[in-house]
Amino acid sequence: MTAPLTLIRVVDTETTGLTDPKELVEIGWTDVRLFPTGWAIESGPHARLVNPGMPITPGARAAHHITDEEAATGMSPDYARALISPGPDYICCHQLAFDEPLLKAGKPGICTFKCAKEVYPDLESHKNGALWYALGLGGGAKQMEPVHRAGPDSWTTAHILLDLLRVLPVETMVEISANPIRLLKMAFGKHAGMSFTELPWDYLDWIVNKSNMRNEPEHEDVVHTARLELVRRADSPAETRPPAKTTQPEIFDQDPDAWRREMERF
Repeated sequence: MTAPLTLIRVVDTETTGLTDPKELVEIGWTDVRLFPTGWAIESGPHARLVNPGMPITPGARAAHHITDEEAATGMSPDYARALISPGPDYICCHQLAFDEPLLKAGKPGICTFKCAKEVYPDLESHKNGALWYALGLGGGAKQMEPVHRAGPDSWTTAHILLDLLRVLPVETMVEISANPIRLLKMAFGKHAGMSFTELPWDYLDWIVNKSNMRNEPEHEDVVHTARLELVRRADSPAETRPPAKTTQPEIFDQDPDAWRREMERF
């Protein structure tokens, strides 16, 4: 059980790009603490520019609008990492798999994207801003602006975290965050749009045991969900593996006196 005064540091990053090699351009954080009265924001949002030591790609700049010249005035990436690592018991990001390798915090991690997908699987979108409005966390707020900047985005994520903490213990959130996402529907292929509970057994078996998706990190959620569905059906007496097809011998109507007529021909 989570101890009083536990601190979760909600962190967001802006980077030079989406693919490696990439580096920090800005780091932002909002602290959420467990007070005797419950979870609440303790401080934030905070933000610092970071000098990545490499150019910012046009695509990344189009999102956060930080120029190379602005970033050059910032602190070093290692100093930024050292700034947010001491103190918190947990690090929380909306896309932990993207941010954590850049942060290198060495703390248990919470991914609000994965946890929101688990708690609210039917929402239209699980992006940061979409969750803010879908969950009714409030109207527009100055702390949310400008969007796609590390400080405001950490503040938005902190409120999503507070909503999730109403229904999920921290330990459960860490466990969910460490595993692939459980999907509702197949997003591609011949069964695109179909619920995993409706997929044919042999297709699920192909995904888990025969397809190349087993070795493709971008499809780990699909393989994970298919595996869970196979386990569910194995545990359900009404949804077992389809019986193997067998060839039934053809049955013909036989005339018991046919031999007599055959003999009469001679």
